[in-house]
Amino acid sequence: MCEPTTIMMGVGMAVSVLAAGVQMMVQQQQQQAAEKSARASAQANAQMAENQAAVERDQAKNEIAKGIADRERQQRQAARAMGDMRAEMAASGFEMDSGSNLSLLAESAAEHQYDSAAITSNAQQAAWQHEVAAINATNQGSMYNWQAANASSGRSGAQLGMAGTLLGGIGTAIGQYNKFQKVNPSERK
Repeated sequence: MCEPTTIMMGVGMAVSVLAAGVQMMVQQQQQQAAEKSARASAQANAQMAENQAAVERDQAKNEIAKGIADRERQQRQAARAMGDMRAEMAASGFEMDSGSNLSLLAESAAEHQYDSAAITSNAQQAAWQHEVAAINATNQGSMYNWQAANASSGRSGAQLGMAGTLLGGIGTAIGQYNKFQKVNPSERK
């Protein structure tokens, strides 16, 4: 028959091992919750990045469309201005096909052409900036997708922590046993 001190020592050791097992389960649940949270967060961030990329691409298209509309408006205004200039010159009796009047008309046409090219260039530059932002958002989304796919990469560290907890519980139980043996040498078999 076992003595009460032996029973108490056995119970103490069992409680130590049981406590380590419970702590391991808690660590595992915490790791799973952390993985799930990290994955969900990364997936949400990836979706936001994808949405941002789509917005940037739409803005790039809008910049081009706006540039085309602005250029066409400028060209209509330029054509009206050139027509008005010709009409004024003709009404004043000036000859338009030679001399300074021809030079003035050519210079005015060149300025209008320059303005038209500047409008197109500015629209293309604004569109390009949106395209670059879209590429950056797409790349960021890819990184978030990678993070979501690798959310469980910290699992091996958690498993090592759980193993450490188990070994610590076993070590505590062995320590209790050794302490018991030192205090109660007559209990040895």
